[in-house]
Amino acid sequence: MPPRPSSRPEAGRASRVPALLLLLGAALSAADWLRPLSGTHSLVVAGALSLLVLPWAAVVLRDERLPATQPALIDRGPRMFESLRGRMVFHGSLLLLLLGFIAAKWLLLLHASGDGAEFTGTSRSYTLAILLVYAIGLFGRGVRGGRFIALAADHPARLMALSFGMTGLLGALLLSLPISALRMSGVSLVDNLFMAFSAVCVTGLSVTAVSHTYSPFGQAVLCVLMQLGGLGIMVLSASVLVLARRRMRVRSSAVLAQMVDVASLAGLRRTIASIVLYTLAIEAVGAAVLYVQLLQHDRDTLAGVDSVAWVAVFHAIAAFCNAGLSNLHDGLLPFKGDAGVAATLAVLIVLGGLGFPVLQELIGAGFDKLRRRRLRAFSLHTRVSLRTSALLLAVMAIAYLALEWNASMHGYDLKQRITAAIFQSVSCRSGGLNLVEIGAMTQPMLVLTCAAMMIGASPGSTGGGIKTTTFAVLFAGLRAELSGRSPRLLDRAIPLLLIRKAMAVAFLSIAIVSGMLFLILLLEPHEPLALGFEVVSAFSTTGLSTGITPELSVAGKLLITVSMFIGRIGPLTLALAVSLPAQQRAVELPAERMMIG
Repeated sequence: MPPRPSSRPEAGRASRVPALLLLLGAALSAADWLRPLSGTHSLVVAGALSLLVLPWAAVVLRDERLPATQPALIDRGPRMFESLRGRMVFHGSLLLLLLGFIAAKWLLLLHASGDGAEFTGTSRSYTLAILLVYAIGLFGRGVRGGRFIALAADHPARLMALSFGMTGLLGALLLSLPISALRMSGVSLVDNLFMAFSAVCVTGLSVTAVSHTYSPFGQAVLCVLMQLGGLGIMVLSASVLVLARRRMRVRSSAVLAQMVDVASLAGLRRTIASIVLYTLAIEAVGAAVLYVQLLQHDRDTLAGVDSVAWVAVFHAIAAFCNAGLSNLHDGLLPFKGDAGVAATLAVLIVLGGLGFPVLQELIGAGFDKLRRRRLRAFSLHTRVSLRTSALLLAVMAIAYLALEWNASMHGYDLKQRITAAIFQSVSCRSGGLNLVEIGAMTQPMLVLTCAAMMIGASPGSTGGGIKTTTFAVLFAGLRAELSGRSPRLLDRAIPLLLIRKAMAVAFLSIAIVSGMLFLILLLEPHEPLALGFEVVSAFSTTGLSTGITPELSVAGKLLITVSMFIGRIGPLTLALAVSLPAQQRAVELPAERMMIG
């Protein structure tokens, strides 16, 4: 039987087509970037970019099943990308997004025909967004895209980082659509990228006022991003797999079980279901309570939105997810005298910051009490989280009253001062909402707030920071070294491995914050304390700001965006995502003493 002719030349030519399309798209985008809204030139470039959609769609939507000669890739890749249906849904969504940006580009050209200076930044943002969608579609097709996804899916830490990154990027593209903005001239891709990552990383830093910039659709996008960030995209991915009854590799399941803080694989399904159920239930109750309270305020206080129900839902999600965003013109400052609204939001922030393991034990204890059963003893994790959180709340509330009485609380009456102090003590560690002007706070209080933000919330929560339990373990280790005793907390011994892990988290966090602060000091002319406050707030995903966020340069905004991203996924998760598997050493090295201190 004669040999079949080789198809390698055809395959080589086919593989060059995506590169040529991407190169052509980049060239057209560069031409439009250099001369935006320049009459006939812009129309020709926009027409060429529009025509390029046809060959792009033909290449991207083409059926490219994974070859049978690569069973390892098929076994490792997610099921969505193993099937033609999943890939068609993914690339079909990209096509719709691309068509939306093309339409927005033409609308902008027609709208800015008279005076284009105001829309120059918007035009460049749409051009860059079109190029990004082109690149994502061409990169995500075929075997190479499947191999990349499979490599990430095989390691939950990498999948978590990739999920947050891709969700933030997708959110930025959605916020850049004309339907998301109140004014087309107010759209900036860098600002939208910042806001999307601020929402999905549940930070709350804002380069622009949400109510002044985004339409109800854009605010809904931010709300969804906050919800995804609060639940954790990694947990959502696992919940889809569990609900679909799909098998997970044992190694991936074990790492995932450790990341969501369960003791065994058997508890993984129960923990995921509890996370989703508790989150939605608490947010629903919080939104209902806020709705009743907000009905008592006039329209001037609720300036920014037309629906009181939407204000309640947005703030309930933002508070529980510790996101710190507000869709009101003046934020929460008009509510400094409303103890009911402040208390409701404070409770939501506390519940979101305690962590799901603690909530599960507290709810279980509540059910036991209702059934008149004997209360089970809380675990060490729950007791340490509750006591550390309570101690930090008390210390920060007293500090706010003492240091801010005649500073940021100047002009407040006694009730407003007490309300603001208690609320800020709750919000300063990860909540991000504020009842006082942060820029008017004294420098000692700013430094103390930085320390509280670095400690952050509890593990398994919607908050950031090094976590309350890490701080408690570090304190136990320091006390043990000073007293010469073995480390202990609440009559329980602390393993040395736990102290080493806490030291690693603290060291990596301080190193990352120091590096980011060094870089932003090189880029920005603002006061060092204000910049340091900004970096710590971003890394700890708190969201408080002295007011310099909108004044940052493009480079400064991107640096803060990276800080939010690293702070959300966690320094240890980041190290685990980029690290290689540990190798056992065949030879033990000799130990030697050295001087310390």
